[in-house]
Amino acid sequence: MIMRRTITVVLLLVILGGAVSAEELFLEEILSRTGTTLEWDPYRGHGAIVRGSRILSFSLGRELAVENLAMLHRIEPPRRAEGSIVFGPRFATLAMRLFPPPETLRRVGAIFIDPGHGGRDPGAIGRHEFDDELRELREKDLVLDVSLKLYDLLRQRFPEKEVVLSREDDSYLTLEERTDLANDIPMEPNESVLFVSIHANASLNTRARGFEVWVLPPEFRRRDLVSAERTGVSDPDVLSILNTMREEEITLESVLLARNVLAGLESVVGDRSPNRGIREESWYVVRNARMPSVLVEIGFVTNRDEFLLLEKESYLREITRGIYTGVINFVDNFEEVGRD
Repeated sequence: MIMRRTITVVLLLVILGGAVSAEELFLEEILSRTGTTLEWDPYRGHGAIVRGSRILSFSLGRELAVENLAMLHRIEPPRRAEGSIVFGPRFATLAMRLFPPPETLRRVGAIFIDPGHGGRDPGAIGRHEFDDELRELREKDLVLDVSLKLYDLLRQRFPEKEVVLSREDDSYLTLEERTDLANDIPMEPNESVLFVSIHANASLNTRARGFEVWVLPPEFRRRDLVSAERTGVSDPDVLSILNTMREEEITLESVLLARNVLAGLESVVGDRSPNRGIREESWYVVRNARMPSVLVEIGFVTNRDEFLLLEKESYLREITRGIYTGVINFVDNFEEVGRD
């Protein structure tokens, strides 16, 4: 029977052996560097180091390690020594590749929610007459309602992350102030911020309806994504290359975030509002946010049928749930799953 053991009990599982060379690593050191735990069968001399869904199996005296129960790798045979198990450099290198040190893993450190418009800027306005009653919806009110709900859901789901609103009430912020707030959130080198701007749509064509997500066109190039101070690189040519690499990273991540948000919205309101897909435009907040960023349009206030939907608190809760689902699915895929 395979039994789980932590680093503190490894010494109970092995017996004293020979000397250890400088190129070899003790099991305890590999576990510490990779953030893994040990599964060990003392009768067969068979074990595995595990983190999340990933597993690397080995056997004492055997030249093969098995990655995720499927891929074979040739290694120096693990052996007992000095009251522990020692591994050669091939196994150590393989373990570090399969299980990067936890402190180096990419993660989302903060989610920035930007309700569009506010204060003296009402955004899109929808006015429709129903039974001789003229009713009105203002974009700034709708998106603040959705954003506050989204904020609460994300705070509950990710208590370890920073969730930030650009505005919490009917206040006015310039576009520059919004992106500055997001760009100024302090992050560790391996952390990223997500920028989610929420809007409602309008059109001269009153038949236009549906939800959509906007991203920056791939040919647009952001500047100053990396700095000499942050990277320790002073050569402008190298900085330019690093900036291009980061730009391509952000572009891909923004598209993936957009796809997830669209899928989330489709799952909850797709039967009542059409999915208009991913759109491309160099909106100010999207092009000036130095992070994965999307602009979500939740529906058209100028469409009579969609106006009736957007009036309902229950429908706004569904819209919120769709965006929320998209964000958490993106985060779960962005970050490596599997800390014990």
